[in-house]
Amino acid sequence: MGYFNIIKLNATTSTNEYLKDKRAKGDCRDGDLVWTTHQTAGRGRLNKTWESEPHKNIAMSVYRDYDENPPQFPYLISVAFSVAILRGLDRLGVPELKIKWPNDILSCNKKIGGILIENRVSKGVVKDSVIGFGLNVNQKHFENLDHAASLHTVTQKKWEIDLVLQSLCVFFKEALYLDFNKNNASLLASFNSFLWQRNLQSMFEGTEGFFKGLPLEVNHEGQLKIINLETDRVSLLDFSESKMLYV
Repeated sequence: MGYFNIIKLNATTSTNEYLKDKRAKGDCRDGDLVWTTHQTAGRGRLNKTWESEPHKNIAMSVYRDYDENPPQFPYLISVAFSVAILRGLDRLGVPELKIKWPNDILSCNKKIGGILIENRVSKGVVKDSVIGFGLNVNQKHFENLDHAASLHTVTQKKWEIDLVLQSLCVFFKEALYLDFNKNNASLLASFNSFLWQRNLQSMFEGTEGFFKGLPLEVNHEGQLKIINLETDRVSLLDFSESKMLYV
C-alpha cells in the first residue's frame, strides 16, 4: 500500500468524517488513506446507515486533491473507483461481479460493498474529494438485509482483511490518479460492461411510483439511460430522483 499515506485506526465513527476533520484542520494530504475494521457510525448514499459487524469488514476513505486538473464530470470519480474495485476483487477470485447503479458493488447478485464520495466544489469546480468505500469481508449474518453478502458468504472462505485491502490499493492508485477528462469514454465503457441488469427487465422507483425498464448505459453525469417499458420510450434517470430495485 506504498502508493498512499496509510492511517490505520482501531475504531472510528466514520472514515469519511475522519478525513474531513483532518482537512478542516489543514492536516490532510493528497493520498491520505484511512481504514479500519470497526466503523461505528458509517453511512451510505442519502445518509442511509451502513451496518457492519466489528472486525469482520473494511471501511476506508481516500483523500484526493485535484490541484490543477479537476474532473469535468464528478461522477467519473465514482466510475473509475467502482471499476478499480471490481478489477481488484476479480484478481482475488471473487465471482460474478457487477455494479448496481449508481454505486453498489455486487457479487452473485448480492451487495458486498458501497461507495460514498463527498466532493468539495468551488465555483462549479471539484477541488477535492473524500472517497469512501465499505466492503463486507468475513461477516456471515446480515439482519433484515436480504440482499447483503460478504466475500466470505459468496466464496465460502475466510479472508485476510489486510491482504484484501493491499490488493485493492494497487487498482485504486491506477484509477484515482488517472486523467478523468482524457479517459472519459474508456472509463464509461468499462463501467457499463459491469452494469448490473444491463438490457434486462428491471424494477425502478421514482417520484411517481414504480415502473419497469431496460437499463442500457450510464452517462458521464451519472444518469442511467433506460427503455421505459411503461411508455416504450428512452429515458434518462437521475439517481437523486430514481432508484433501481433488487429483483
